[in-house]
Amino acid sequence: MSKISLPERRPKLGELVQLRSRRWLVEEVTTVSSDSPTLIRLACADDDAQGQSLEVFWEYELDRQILEAEGWQDLGSKGFDSPRFFSAFFHTLRWSSVTATDPNLFQAPFRAGIKIEAYQMEPLRKALLLPRVNLFIADDTGLGKTIEAGLIATELLLRKKAKTIVVAAPPSVLEQWKAELEERFGLVFEILDRAYLSQVRRERGFGVNPWRTHSRFLISHHLLIDPAYTDTMREWLGDFLPGSLLILDEAHHAAPASGQKYGIETKFTRAIRDLSGRFEHRLFLSATPHNGHSNSFSTLMELLDPYRFTRGVKVRGKKILEDVMVRRIKEDIRSIQGGFPERKVICLEIDHLPEDAPELTLSRLLDEYRTVRESRFKNSSKRAQAAAGLLIVGLQQRLLSSIEAFARSLKVHRATVERHWQNALDTQDPIENPPIIQNSWFTSVPDADDDASQWIEAEETEQEKAEIESLAWLTEIQTTPEMLTEKYWQREQALLEQMQNIAEQARYELEAKTRCLLDWIRGNLCPQLPPFGQPISGAAPKWNERRVIIFTENRSGTKTYLKKILEQAIEGTDQAEFRIEIIDGLTSSVRRQEIQRRFNTPPHKDPLRILIATDAAREGLNFQGHCADLFHYDLPWNPGRIEQRNGRIDRKLQPADEVRCHYFVLPQRVEDRVLKVLVDKTETIKRELGSLSKVIDDDIEKRLAKGIRHSDADWLSMEIRKANLEAEKKRVAEEEFESSRERQTELQAQIERCRSLLENSRTWTGFEAEPFREALSCSLEMLGAEPLKTTLDEYGRQVWSFPLMEQCAHTDRSWASTLDTLRSPRRPNQNLAEWRRDAEIRPVVFEDVGILSEDSVHLHLDQRVAQRLLARFKSQGFIYQDLSRACLAQSNDSIPRVVLFGRLSLYGKGAERLHEELVPITARWHEPSERKGTLQAYAQEAENKTLDLLESALKKAALLQPNAVIQQKLLQTAAQDIEDLLPQLEKRSEELAKSAKEKLKKRGSKEAKELREILSKQQARVREELQKYEDSQNFVQLTFDFVEEEKKQLESDIRAWKIRLEQFERDLATEPPRIQSFYEVKATRFEPVGLVYLWPETN
Repeated sequence: MSKISLPERRPKLGELVQLRSRRWLVEEVTTVSSDSPTLIRLACADDDAQGQSLEVFWEYELDRQILEAEGWQDLGSKGFDSPRFFSAFFHTLRWSSVTATDPNLFQAPFRAGIKIEAYQMEPLRKALLLPRVNLFIADDTGLGKTIEAGLIATELLLRKKAKTIVVAAPPSVLEQWKAELEERFGLVFEILDRAYLSQVRRERGFGVNPWRTHSRFLISHHLLIDPAYTDTMREWLGDFLPGSLLILDEAHHAAPASGQKYGIETKFTRAIRDLSGRFEHRLFLSATPHNGHSNSFSTLMELLDPYRFTRGVKVRGKKILEDVMVRRIKEDIRSIQGGFPERKVICLEIDHLPEDAPELTLSRLLDEYRTVRESRFKNSSKRAQAAAGLLIVGLQQRLLSSIEAFARSLKVHRATVERHWQNALDTQDPIENPPIIQNSWFTSVPDADDDASQWIEAEETEQEKAEIESLAWLTEIQTTPEMLTEKYWQREQALLEQMQNIAEQARYELEAKTRCLLDWIRGNLCPQLPPFGQPISGAAPKWNERRVIIFTENRSGTKTYLKKILEQAIEGTDQAEFRIEIIDGLTSSVRRQEIQRRFNTPPHKDPLRILIATDAAREGLNFQGHCADLFHYDLPWNPGRIEQRNGRIDRKLQPADEVRCHYFVLPQRVEDRVLKVLVDKTETIKRELGSLSKVIDDDIEKRLAKGIRHSDADWLSMEIRKANLEAEKKRVAEEEFESSRERQTELQAQIERCRSLLENSRTWTGFEAEPFREALSCSLEMLGAEPLKTTLDEYGRQVWSFPLMEQCAHTDRSWASTLDTLRSPRRPNQNLAEWRRDAEIRPVVFEDVGILSEDSVHLHLDQRVAQRLLARFKSQGFIYQDLSRACLAQSNDSIPRVVLFGRLSLYGKGAERLHEELVPITARWHEPSERKGTLQAYAQEAENKTLDLLESALKKAALLQPNAVIQQKLLQTAAQDIEDLLPQLEKRSEELAKSAKEKLKKRGSKEAKELREILSKQQARVREELQKYEDSQNFVQLTFDFVEEEKKQLESDIRAWKIRLEQFERDLATEPPRIQSFYEVKATRFEPVGLVYLWPETN
């Protein structure tokens, strides 16, 4: 066995090395002293592990080798490559080039599996203007903030400005984030949760830091306040981790909570403050970042960018937000360029019910019951009165949901009241200071991320029983002998008995709105469905291809009632057992994704037609693929929740021209008149208030918190109708935040600017679908496989079939997992071998089909299969020598021409790719015997024509090639031609490098100057704000109507201002130079790319 000869020198930035049986690109070299080991950061260059990172001490690696690239003299040494293969190689190198010299040139849109929308480029444009990407994407719901964040993350990864990414989001949307980032951008993330923690500890030991096991993580908001996860996160991040990116979804959760006058910081606010500053880059996402409190908004903005903003110091005007915030409204976008459906809110009025209809009778009786109880407790404490009111509100909410839900709760309530009444009679003595019990569940619906949303029905029932018990205790425990009025007690009991008798009888019958819903299903989904209770005669009724979502609040009983009635109604229809699904808090994330996939599958391929969803599904799931109809079986008492439900189908990639959101109104029932006003207000809020909607949503919910008294219904309707922001909150929010919203004229100009930038970037990158498709086919052929073959899918759209790589002898086992990305998603708990056997490789497409579809796979530059195939071309001359990197092509010109290409690369610190470009030198080719000296480069005009001819020749990739005599002649002169042109090419490369360095230096100086100005202005603002409160008399006056907790928060902010003033001086000394240093070129490389001859077709 021969001994390996180890290199004596250390590798340089940008060189390729081999160690641990793999090939790696050197991204960073760190040396403390000449005799200390060299720490090297590496990125894997092998096609089956592309981009995997590794850090090693160079001198300690036993099989280390530096791979020398083939030189200029090797170009053409193996003959000429086919124009098809050279085109694939040439374009792959061009597509991977980036530059920081011009922030308006970007690559990410052309590397993603998305339909490129001009308006979605604005966040990317702003991000690339920032030295540290601290950007707030405050676009409206449904505009695609996830896509916009993915574009920025991809661009930062390409430029090596980001190496590690953490996405923090509510638990209900983690799976959606994971799927979108992988499918759209080829970015693989791990969800860091209890299961992942257990897995890595099993595999690597209990002491492993889970944050060091991967470079991209998703984590839920809840876990960011859990030391089990944040302690190891802090250890991993240190005080500051270069190249790290934090994406905070639903960032408004990190803002201080609303107080009366001053926002008060939460645990989550403090957690984000501690963690966010450790990341180099931050992206915050929220459609509603302002809650009406100036200090709350400034604190949120400080978490994003502490150089520009300081907590408690007012955010003044559009200019300061302009650089770091993007804000557009969906309706504005739709009116300018379309692309979103029109929403129709349809009120289904169920009128002319008999006066003794249970829905109407129970409503009247419950209102009377409320009045009687209020009379009995009119002399009780406010606390007891509030508890009594909550009981009625809870019962009223259940009655408006369904009689089934009402009957269940009423039964518990009646038994509890009777028991407490008897106890009061027995003791005759009130018990002082009853225990404080939280009663939030009974009258509110848990969010998808609340633990309560995951309770099984028995747990819901038990919790409801416990809370009714608690409220009854708080109500009855202070009962005095004077309150023991037989008149009231007997009337209460009579009403309870009457309501219970009606409810028990009606709960097993069809409600009016259920009958209306079944009529709609018959008319729109299953035309041959007979009326409820009538048998099916003849063949099983068929279903058409429409779908519907039915939302209900997570009230115990309604969901079960709906499922039971709908199953009975459709029994006997075609594939009835597969037509209905349910998503609630109990549905696992894997199961939720499976139901979402089925619901978005073309209806002729999946029988699912009806989805019953609780509010656990109102966020984080998208159902717009083949559904344009939604029903609110009951209505939340908060406009924001109604809007979130509607947003499941009213969003981007909805193929229908209109979506229909239905709700029921019984005009004869007093409560419904109020709720109709609530729905109308929801649409007004969406249209007029934009991002301020959350402030008024909460206000309306507070107005309804005491329920709907029949006597107050008209007044309450008027209050909701005229509800608006408090004048001060509205003024503050509009001045500080809404000024950042792009109005239609500005938005039109912005979209036009983005379209121009897109076109310029497309020209610069040279990306087109056809050359990309050809490059993939060429790589497949180099592996010994068949190329992509065109065909038509069932809709007549052009798709391409992918070859069966498993049967190709030239592939290896590692291809199996790569090809898995082309299969349909794996079902939960499905055996891997079984899945690979049954799930065929899907056809591929090269443009987004514009709808949610799993029939095909969108291949883009960062899709894993495409990455692996193109990696072969990126490694030519280093790892692979498949190509000669010389080409002879025919052009429709009468002059023979020659082109020599090199690649110029400029690297900054940490191997950031500051600038890359392919550098050509072109010349007219002459026979060596006819030359008077060396070949001379063309001037600019002739060069441009030559490059145009080259592109045209490579696109044609003509089958007819110049004859063997010409080929041999040119091969014999290749070395001489390179020798003639190389000095001129190197000179041009030096000039381009000098020019790029000057642009980089200029950009660094500009950004450093701007940061100094920002820091100085913010320093002045903080000093001014501090002076306002330093006078004790001023402090008392300015905080006159603050509650104690708000005063404490302000005092904490004042202490933070004093610390911040000291920090400003340090930041002014260190941060501008640090920004300038980012644009300093640390290494320059110029490598051979290829040699091309263009031979006239006429010769």
